[in-house]
Amino acid sequence: MRNGLEIRRIVAIALCVISIGCFCWLAYRDWKVEQRELEYERLAKENAQVATEVNTEKLEDAKRVEDTEAGEGTEDGEDTEEPVVYCDSVYDFKKLKGTNEDIYGWIVVPGTKVDYPILQSETDNYYLNYNLDHSKGYPGCIYTNKCNGKDFEDFNTVIYGHCMKNNTMFGSLHNYWKKSFFQKNPYIYVYTEQARYTYEIYVTAEFTDVYIPKKYDLHTTAGRDGFLKAVKETVPNDKMHIREELEAELDEKSKILTLSTCMRGVDTHRYLVVGVQKEKALYKEN
Repeated sequence: MRNGLEIRRIVAIALCVISIGCFCWLAYRDWKVEQRELEYERLAKENAQVATEVNTEKLEDAKRVEDTEAGEGTEDGEDTEEPVVYCDSVYDFKKLKGTNEDIYGWIVVPGTKVDYPILQSETDNYYLNYNLDHSKGYPGCIYTNKCNGKDFEDFNTVIYGHCMKNNTMFGSLHNYWKKSFFQKNPYIYVYTEQARYTYEIYVTAEFTDVYIPKKYDLHTTAGRDGFLKAVKETVPNDKMHIREELEAELDEKSKILTLSTCMRGVDTHRYLVVGVQKEKALYKEN
């Protein structure tokens, strides 16, 4: 009888120790994730040459200058080229690369928490599991794979990010589930060393977990159109929002941007936010 009590006491103590250990580990993990998120906020503040906290207003109202020499016109007086658009540079990429040389862009989605550098490693999906300082673990980074160029000239550029429980990284993209949010927050902005790209969100959807670059060619209009067709035809209407008017604007030159993140509790699907490139603005020379 006494031996039985001793065994139960030892088991109870062991379970308490294990529980405390698990609690401490989870608390430490959450603390590390929070510290890494603070690092992203620090990067945004220290490397932004123009205040970014105004997101929608200043980004949409940014000064644009048409290059009068871009289209000199033909003998009939018709322009032969689209006018060049200029804007102010926002991020100091030399400083950003000092933090991590794989940083090549920055993405902002007004209305969400998405305000992060974009990275690309020589190893595909590296930043799914590694952070800015190359430590392993969450939250990872926002990244593209090598199948995409870094100039956003592919017909479909796919950007990945974790869906964190606190809505950081790509977690807040799920706000687009609400139709009112979808209607009020239509833009995505991407900055590189050379230009700012503006995208208007065309469709948001709960899609399959297929690896998009493997099934749909990212470098052809056929691949782009096949991907968009699959989204529209396979996703139920109650799990998708779409701006039908943008479909008529798609032509053989149109580029799209696909933001991809996981679905909470649904391993077989990904949540996608797809935008159509509306403008490429070059930086004005100082």
